[in-house]
Amino acid sequence: MNQNKFFLELKKQSTTGFLICFFSFQLFNLSAQTEEQKAMAKLSFMIGDWKGKGISYPKEDNKPYQVLSKVRYDLDGELLVLRHRSTRNDTTLLALHTIMYYNKEDGYYYYNAYRRSGARPFQCQLKDDQFICEVNGNYRLTFQRTENGEFNEFGQRLVNGRWVKNFEDILQPTSEVIIKDH
Repeated sequence: MNQNKFFLELKKQSTTGFLICFFSFQLFNLSAQTEEQKAMAKLSFMIGDWKGKGISYPKEDNKPYQVLSKVRYDLDGELLVLRHRSTRNDTTLLALHTIMYYNKEDGYYYYNAYRRSGARPFQCQLKDDQFICEVNGNYRLTFQRTENGEFNEFGQRLVNGRWVKNFEDILQPTSEVIIKDH
């Protein structure tokens, strides 16, 4: 009987010890996350495969176009990669391969959009659940989730002291998106 009690007590202590070690390791993993990873995790609302429509402004001059976007984390969550293609009647209007990251030294995110004609770098901030990226103080992109769970991106130009939309994409989650390289 005493031997059975001994082994039961040993088993309880082993289980308790295992659980303490397991939860300590999990806490260590959370605290071991880099500042960059923590900042990039705030952009998780962008992650996924997206499909939908876009429109250029002024609307009366343009017809809607189709949009496919694929957004993934890379390098252990320290980068975000966005692949984007807008088409109308099987003609590519815009193809982008974008790399986003956070710089802890200056406290800004950076959005570098690459296309055939070169790169376009933006400096970004996360404000009120909107990821806002600006270039040259006169153009900005805004990324957000709508109340319906859609992925919304729009661009604006500064015209006579007012921000005026020049395009807007509204995308729904979809199964895995395949974006062809052309």
